[in-house]
Amino acid sequence: MAMGDSAEAGPSRQDEPPLPRLPTPTSFPFPYPEPYSIQLDLMRTVFAAIEARKIAIVESPTGTGKSLTLLTATLSWLAAHRRRLDEAAEAELRSRFAAEDPDDPPWIIENAVKRHMGELRLAAAERAARLAAVRDRERRRANPAAFRKRARPAASEETERREDDFLPGDADAVPDDGMNVSAEVRALMAQLDKPAAEEVEEEDVPKVYFASRTHSQLRQLTAELLKTTFTADDAADEDRVSAVPLASRKQMCINDKVRALAREDKMNEACLDMQKSGVKRCPHLPPKADEGPLLDARDAVLATVRDIEDLVVEGRRAGVCPYYATRRATKQAQLVTLPYNLLLQKNAREALGIDLTDQIVVIDEAHNLIDTILGIYSASLPASHVSSAAAQLTQYLQRFRSRLKPRHALMIQQTLTVLRGLVGVCSTFAKGKEASEMMDVNALMGRVGRSADAVNLLELVGYLKESKLARKVSGYAESLEEKEQKGREKRSTAARHASIAAFRGVEALLLSLTDARDDGRVILGKDGDAVTLKYVLLNPAERFAEVVAAARSVILAGGTMEPLADFYTQLFPSVPRERFATLSCAHVIPKTNLLTQVVTRGPRKVDLEFTFAKRRDAGLMAELGAVVQSTIGLVPDGVVVFLPSYAFLDALKAAWRDLLPKLEQRKQIFYEPQTSGEVDAVLREYALAIDAPKTNSAGRPRSGALLFAVVGGKLSEGINFSDRLGRCVIMAGLPFANAASAELQERMRYVERLPGAGADAARELYENLCMRAVNQSIGRAIRHAGDYAAILLVDARYARPRVRGKLPKWIGEGVRVCSEWGEVAKGVAGFFRDKRAGAGGGGVVAAGVKRPAT
Repeated sequence: MAMGDSAEAGPSRQDEPPLPRLPTPTSFPFPYPEPYSIQLDLMRTVFAAIEARKIAIVESPTGTGKSLTLLTATLSWLAAHRRRLDEAAEAELRSRFAAEDPDDPPWIIENAVKRHMGELRLAAAERAARLAAVRDRERRRANPAAFRKRARPAASEETERREDDFLPGDADAVPDDGMNVSAEVRALMAQLDKPAAEEVEEEDVPKVYFASRTHSQLRQLTAELLKTTFTADDAADEDRVSAVPLASRKQMCINDKVRALAREDKMNEACLDMQKSGVKRCPHLPPKADEGPLLDARDAVLATVRDIEDLVVEGRRAGVCPYYATRRATKQAQLVTLPYNLLLQKNAREALGIDLTDQIVVIDEAHNLIDTILGIYSASLPASHVSSAAAQLTQYLQRFRSRLKPRHALMIQQTLTVLRGLVGVCSTFAKGKEASEMMDVNALMGRVGRSADAVNLLELVGYLKESKLARKVSGYAESLEEKEQKGREKRSTAARHASIAAFRGVEALLLSLTDARDDGRVILGKDGDAVTLKYVLLNPAERFAEVVAAARSVILAGGTMEPLADFYTQLFPSVPRERFATLSCAHVIPKTNLLTQVVTRGPRKVDLEFTFAKRRDAGLMAELGAVVQSTIGLVPDGVVVFLPSYAFLDALKAAWRDLLPKLEQRKQIFYEPQTSGEVDAVLREYALAIDAPKTNSAGRPRSGALLFAVVGGKLSEGINFSDRLGRCVIMAGLPFANAASAELQERMRYVERLPGAGADAARELYENLCMRAVNQSIGRAIRHAGDYAAILLVDARYARPRVRGKLPKWIGEGVRVCSEWGEVAKGVAGFFRDKRAGAGGGGVVAAGVKRPAT
């Protein structure tokens, strides 16, 4: 179901030669014979949006093959675009040769065109032959022992650091691997250092940058890519896709000594230090003079589609760093997969050499994109860390003052001035009565004191990046820590790490403050005697605008993207509506496989409305208990109850002391765990309780399991309650955020002032935050074409058209509003009676294991 106009073409690049328009295909090289109609609609929408340089916002429920469909659409456009560029180049040559000598017969012109096109295609042909040879070599390799290994030099013991290593770096020093150095500066320096005979830098071919939330989701994407025709053994060289997964050193480093520093967040520094002249080089990263093994590793990345774990195994086997091999492969790849933070952070893009100019950007699971951007560009720091950083810098300055160049001494003194000012601000706030206080950056710097007036904060942060002062100060603090602890009991690793990392946290906060413009706020918060200094970004649009401006097309995709209003007002406020293409797909399941009912009244005739003021009402909690008790008697297998908050879950446990044993007689009860590490264990036990129900205290078998979860918690996203794991989802109340939050209030005020914001902009934001969380939770149940489930929205407010209109289309269109519990019970009983009669079923899925149905 289309929700927007996609006929208008987006703006084209001024320096781009005119090309013939690619028509939207009627069919695609989908790996299955008959794609669903919604898959075909999605592929056509995405293809047309890319061609017209549009922003596409598409919603395709989980279980509808969204990832595979997106891959097919984007890679089909890339293949068609490559052919178009070839044809355009050939036509241009033919026209030029004909114009240069009109008397030449056609056959001479055609021969000249073929010769020149052969020269143009020579690099591509050489690359294809090189990668084909790699694939052939891998196919012929009988066992892992046949891998050609590089000899690994024995790792020497770390030498004691000299004090000179702690001196700040200068602007003319060679930059590190890109912590904060611009791509333009890096390219210029590379050109200056490049010998005249060295080959020209590799061309950045047209590609798709595909981002998702986690590495596990990207790993699933790799599995989907292997199903496409673009990676098949018989694919033509010009259509074959090279895919590169980008990740951090933490995921890809194979140097065990460097990996051991991951918990202390020192991997980047250790890796960069091992690339300096005069330092023992990492044995897995060849020097520039001997790049052959690294280029071989690059070709291996490009030749065969692998996920991160496979690349790490291959890197260890070949003795070559997979982190740098993937970075070298990026320019020649047609598909690059990466987690959100590497795409959305400008510094991360520059560090990895990512140039989005005229490329395709796909962001999957984009429902949380706004909050993700706000989180990336926000920073929080305990006041104790500011004090520690000031103490460390004072100690550092005392030790090295006589050895510092004048500029370094001046900038370090200015940094210390700002830190001491921030310590004073936090101390003054700690003595006050207010629990929180909000201000803009100018107000904060005004409180820092007159001595900070002469400090140019932007210049100061630039110096911190350039000199790597955080690394130097933290390194010196660590060396003193090691000396002081000799012969004494060491502090805990966490306490030691917090102390050493203090200055790095300060640098991150100062960087955020300089980025503030007028769309950031500083919040001073108090928890007992502990004060926290937090910078919050209010406007994600300006940070994301860099991606939108550079890319040819941006595709935002998710299973539940509703409500869409926030994307228009907060993420794209200045983008004209004609630049959008939107699509909301129906589900592939038959309508008879989903029952959605609004429950306005419970079995005891009590109206159900879980407003914050009424949420602790004993009668209302008892009525919810009656709803759950009645429902689990009608529903087989697994029932998941989503609650608004952890506090409400605790309140229900206390109020239902007499009810819980009765519920336990029917279904084994589980609760959302307190820590992430317990999630897999709870889900495994929950699945087992459904697959092989235990008997209750009366000796009778239970009918499955009951799981209480929290909206926005560990089980509301990324967990599939498919098949028997989630035959019914009960959503109790509307999980509105805390309206008293200073951060939320300021964000609402900011949204109201945005250009074009309506009178209800703040209310829209507040409701949309809630409904996006609801949609993510209830979308956990239906996960594939053969699945079925009932969804109960237990709150009278769901009956309001304004609220129902913010549900995903595939759920909202079939909602039944029930005024009495009898209607609800009759609907649920009939739904599962029909399923039993139709012998519907399915295995239990948990922790990636498919179990047979009982």
